[in-house]
Amino acid sequence: MDTIKNLEEKLGYKFKKRKLLQGALRHSSIRRYAVPFERLEFLGDRVLGLVIAEYVYVNCRGTEGAMAKMQAAFVCAETCYDIAKSIDIDNAIQTAGEHLKENKTVLADAMEAVLGALFIDSNYETVKQAVLRLWRRHFLVYDESLQDPKTRLQELCQKMSGELPAYEVKNITGSDHAPVFTVSVSALGKTAEAIGHSRKDAEIVAARLLLQDLTVGSVDFG
Repeated sequence: MDTIKNLEEKLGYKFKKRKLLQGALRHSSIRRYAVPFERLEFLGDRVLGLVIAEYVYVNCRGTEGAMAKMQAAFVCAETCYDIAKSIDIDNAIQTAGEHLKENKTVLADAMEAVLGALFIDSNYETVKQAVLRLWRRHFLVYDESLQDPKTRLQELCQKMSGELPAYEVKNITGSDHAPVFTVSVSALGKTAEAIGHSRKDAEIVAARLLLQDLTVGSVDFG
């Protein structure tokens, strides 16, 4: 199947101007496409933030702090990467090297660029419905108690095995002033991996993902 057509089906939307979607799938690692891609990514990041902020406002009964934590969990690079993989962006994207098609930061950025293209070609409501559908699984497994994941994971490990979780920096990419860390955490026979703009951020996300694997919970949105 045509990769563009497949992506449109996963998004639930047929583009009127396919060039917009094609632009979102030409990564900035290919220099001549850098500006168009980065502009779409910029827009998509803001649109996604607004959709998620609205969702959090409607569904979170907590304080502003709790809302901010919930928002961060849904717009982080790890979540965007997961969604990008789920709709096969890795099969459609054009990059300067094949290895970049599996890079988490690249695919997370592409997910935002696709949302930017979708917004321009349609409207806010269309993007909103696409995001609510694609992010649904993450909404369902979100657990407010996981917002202190490293502490909870450590307590769980000490209770079950007496050992501490093991964190490891797997890779550091990006520029000196904007590094991207890939970190793994292993505990109780399982491993999770995450990315972040600091080692601490990546460790927090990795711990949260491992906790979800070990003890899946859900928040009451009633």
